[in-house]
Amino acid sequence: MAVSVASFKTLFSRGQFEYGTDVPDIRDADIENALIEANAVFNPDIYPTDDIRDLALSYLTAHFLTTDVDAADSGGQSRYNQTSRSVDGVSESVEIPDWMKEAEFAFYSTTYYGQKWLMLTKPYLDGAVYVIEGGTTP
Repeated sequence: MAVSVASFKTLFSRGQFEYGTDVPDIRDADIENALIEANAVFNPDIYPTDDIRDLALSYLTAHFLTTDVDAADSGGQSRYNQTSRSVDGVSESVEIPDWMKEAEFAFYSTTYYGQKWLMLTKPYLDGAVYVIEGGTTP
């Protein structure tokens, strides 16, 4: 099964997104655009099964959809990783693992969905070592 608008809506059907035909609801076109963005940076060949691949692509699509909606809400203002906040005397600090904050991963750690994608993808980014029986000749 490949990721489609319908499969995306089924996976995220518990109120994560408000679907509809008019802004500010998430339209099918918004999901399609996020899916195009996700596919531009997605490597399907690193996942061992189609189910894991589709789940990872769905979370990456949700990440891009969330960043697109946030960009529209903020007028395109950048969003940075938050490490602490304070409201009415209550403070909260959130620590993201260092590997998520480094280099190219930092962008994906800015949303819950990007973090889920990183967790699903990380095992396949570290590489694999295979032993193949055989020998060489001089």
